[in-house]
Parts: sequence; structure tokens; C-alpha cells
Amino acid sequence: MYTAFYGLREKPFALSPDPRFLYLAESHREALAHLLYGIEQGEGFIAVTGEVGTGKTTLCRALLRRLGTEVEVAFLFNPKLTAQELLESMHLELGIQGERGTVRELVEGLNRFLLAKRAEGKRVLLIVDEAQGLSPETLEQIRLLSNLETESEKLIQILLLGQPELDAMLASPSLRQLRQRIGVRWRLVPLAPRETREYVRHRLQVAAGEERDLLTEPALREVHRRSGGVPRLVNLLCDRALLAGYADGTERIGPDLVRRADRELRGEARRRARALRRAAPVAALLVAFVAVGLGVAALWGRFAASEPEPARVAALPPAPVSEVPVPEPVSFESAAAGVADAEPGAPEDGGAKDGTAEAMTPGVADAALEAEADAPVPEVPTEPAAPRFVSDLPRALASRPPGATTADAVNALLEAWGAEPATGEIFSFAEALGQISARGFAVLTLPRANLAFLRILDHPSLLRLESRDGVPRVVALRRLGPERAWLAGVTGPEPVEVSLEQLRASWRGETYVIWRDFEGIPEVLRWGARGEQVKWLQDALADLGLLSPPPSGVFDDVTYYAVQNFQRRRQLTTDGRVGPLTKIALYEALDRYAVPRLTESGESG
Repeated sequence: MYTAFYGLREKPFALSPDPRFLYLAESHREALAHLLYGIEQGEGFIAVTGEVGTGKTTLCRALLRRLGTEVEVAFLFNPKLTAQELLESMHLELGIQGERGTVRELVEGLNRFLLAKRAEGKRVLLIVDEAQGLSPETLEQIRLLSNLETESEKLIQILLLGQPELDAMLASPSLRQLRQRIGVRWRLVPLAPRETREYVRHRLQVAAGEERDLLTEPALREVHRRSGGVPRLVNLLCDRALLAGYADGTERIGPDLVRRADRELRGEARRRARALRRAAPVAALLVAFVAVGLGVAALWGRFAASEPEPARVAALPPAPVSEVPVPEPVSFESAAAGVADAEPGAPEDGGAKDGTAEAMTPGVADAALEAEADAPVPEVPTEPAAPRFVSDLPRALASRPPGATTADAVNALLEAWGAEPATGEIFSFAEALGQISARGFAVLTLPRANLAFLRILDHPSLLRLESRDGVPRVVALRRLGPERAWLAGVTGPEPVEVSLEQLRASWRGETYVIWRDFEGIPEVLRWGARGEQVKWLQDALADLGLLSPPPSGVFDDVTYYAVQNFQRRRQLTTDGRVGPLTKIALYEALDRYAVPRLTESGESG
């Protein structure tokens, strides 16, 4: 959202553990050196602990980038595993073939695999994240794995990553045998004041591709004072401060904006805590009702035991209710930079950065969607009857307050999706984005889009246009024809018609695409992920004839190649990752999702 305003190519303070943004403070440099040393020397156990947000996961990913091909890695993200589930997950991660059996059989299979890798001159590393969540029984099973060894070396090395609670667990007498086997141990600490300044400047430089001094010295001191030097809190504060500065039109962030950002974040945390406290009695009451219900059911079962079994009627499960996250707008290095407006069908040459939305070429919106009969069908943009034609777009924009234009534009897009209108007649753009997010929509930010690319994307969007009075206005692009465009918010809620020449003259490419992440997929779903969201992806690819069912729930090589085939079919960048544009294209391709279109009948030409 604010990236283009501040000259950034991507969001500098995203919370995802991207190794490109890794700033090696003194504590991190020494930790990384200790990790590399421990792995090189064949230490059986290595432990790294640190407070929440100090950079353990990012450090781990930086380590993985530095390991050679002679090291095979099993990465376990879920610590809530029994001893058997731990071994089964290791088999799955390492690709060990064979039937799953008892714990003993699983250990024997793992031992055979490790011996084979040792014969090939390879080492195996098990990384357990959030290890403070492991049960004592599972930790004991991990300790027993260190008994898999030859006469001269361990067959498997184990890295435990965890919060300080892990230190307390290891200090207990019951785990003294495990504690004694840890050869390398390190504790990450928060950043010092100087390191906080360098950390912020480093991330801004990576995001901009050059030095970008956006925070004043007093602001940087305030960031450290209020975050305590914890990198995750630094990210949250700086991201919110940049958003506030963007909303205010401030080119440089001072301490006042940092303090305002801190108050907003703390206020949101308090509201969430109050909501949880209010929900606790209700949850307890529901548990009591369930317990009573189960008791009644048990008694009824006793009375009915002598009766013939009635015909079983399958109860319809309740519709799944997923909490749609409020996504931060995705920073997008415009993939349409090489697409000529005069040639809508010309392929683009923009590339995608890691962690940003993928590049896309024409063909994304090939297929029209049909809504399900029992689902609410959003209004698909159609040519208005006798729309008013505006011959002087900058002058028409200047005739209304910016807030009124924004309100009408946002409501026009919400109406296209069949969503509830925003509350309030006039509000700022930052508030408008909040209203959009509160209704379950994501916002894809395109700093330098053009009309050819918007035809490909084929989603109604918000455009920031220049007006005669010098104050930009946000309008809704509701329809895009061969020579004309229909914009809502220019003179009121009803769309007006303008020529494409007028639109290009007032528009510098800043675009906000409103879309719905129907399944709540993570920002980028990539190889190695697992869970229900991966199962959904595999089901979707199977529906499109690109993958054979049943879904495994693991983003493996087969799924990776199927995603690449889909991206190739849709002329997306074939990177095998499911980012915002791939998700948008998937929802468009599947007939069970109702998506409004920008072009008539979904034709991008």
C-alpha cells in the first residue's frame, strides 16, 4: 500500500522469515557461526533459544541456504507430536519408503536410511522448530535417536529451536541425559540501540534496492525504546508507522508517528484480549452443554441397546466457518512494466521478486465463471444504460471532496462482490482499506500497472488518479472496454464513462486490486508446506486435470510440477509457488467461486 509512495519495491517490514532481509547482529552472527561449526563437527545435539520475535526461524532459514548438498534436512514445524508421530513425520520429510509400523519398526527403518546416506557420504540434520512445545516423552524419543551411530560418528544431527521455556525444560532433572548431549548451545538476545538503527536501515535498503533514509534519528530511538530491540516488534512498529505516514502524506517518519503506531498496536492487542475474556464464559458454557449432551446420549444408548438399530441418516456437517485473515496489502513489483498499453495482447517481461506477487502475462482470465446455483452471485459489471460521458476527468475529480470519492469507489467494488457497503459517507483511504479488509477481502497493490495488465487480471480495482486541484482521488474501475472505461466515484456512486486516453493522462499506474482469498491460503504457499490448505490446492489441481487424487496434504515434487503446469497454462511465471496472482487465477479457473469481472464476459482482449 505505501511502497510506491516511499519508493520501495516491496514491503520492508513483513513478518515472513525471508533470509534476504536477515540482518546479522552480533548475537546472530555468533549463533550462525556456532550452528555451522556444530554441523561441520558432527555434534549430535545443537540448541538455539530466544524470546518470541528475536529471529530464530529467519536465522534457521539462513543456515539452510549455507548448507551444501551433502546435508539432507528434515524440518518439523509442529512440536505437538507423539513419539510415533515424530518418527512418521521424519519418514515423510526424508522420503523414506515403506509401510508405517510400530515405533521400533520406524526406528529400524530410519536407521537403515541413515546408514545408506552415510555410505553415500551424506549427513542428515533434523530441525525441530518451537521445540519448547515438545512433550517429555517426545523429547526422550529424540534423545534416543542420538543412539543411532557408528563407531566414529553420529548418524543424525538434531537442532532444537525454541523459546526460553526450552532452557527451563532442559534444566529439569528428568532431561539431564539429553542436556548432557547438547554440544552447541546459544541464546539469541534482542538488538542493541545501534543494531536497531542498522536493522531498520538494512531492511529499507533491501526493499528499495538502494539506501532509503525514511525514519529520522529520533524516530529510530523511539522504535528501539518501544520495541526493546525485538526484531518482530521493530517490524510491526515500522510497518504501522510507514502506513500512518503514507495516510498523512508524510515523506519522512518522525517520533510522533512511531508513538501513534505503538498506541494503535497496543490498543488492538487490548481489544483482542478483552474479546477473548468475554468469549471465555461462553466457551465454558458450550463445553458444559456438550458434556451434558454426551451424558444424555450415553443414557439413551443404554435404553435403546435392545431395540433394532434404526436406519442411519448421514447428518449434513455445518458449513465450514474459516476466520478470514486481514491480509496486509501485498507489495508488487509491477509485472506489467513491459506491457504496452497500445497492445493489450503483448506479453510482459516483468519478473517477480522472491516473496512478492508473481509476474503474469496475458491469458490469466481465459475462462468465464458460472456461480453455484445456491451461492450468492455478485453483480458482474455490464455496460450501463446511457452512462454520463466525462470529457474533463481532472476537473470532474476536483469537484468533490476526496473522502466522498473514496467512499463511493469502495462501495462500488463491494457491491460488485455482493458485500455489505462500507459505513460512513466520507472517510480516508486508510480507513477505506480497513473497511475492505474487515469484510474479508485482500488488497493487491500494483504500484506501476497499466491497462493491458488490468485486462489480464480482469478484476474491478481502485485507481489513484490525479485531479486538477493537485489532491489525488481514488476511484473504482468497474468496467474496461476497447476504447472506454467506466469509473465509479468521479461524480457520485453511479459509474461515468471516460476515454482510455483521459484515463491514462490522469493515472500513474497506482492500483489496488480487491480480491477474496476464499480459502484463507497463506500469502505464499510453497514446496514443503503441509496441511489442509495444501489438500485444498491438490483438490483444485485435480479438478483442473493437473493432479491425480487423493490429496496427500504435503506440497511435494508432484504438487510443485502440477502448480508449474497450471502457471504455464495461465501464462504466469512458472516458479511453482502459489502466491497472490496464482491464487487469483485458481479461483477464476474453478467454477465453484463467484468472481466479478472487469471485462465483458471475462474477455481480456
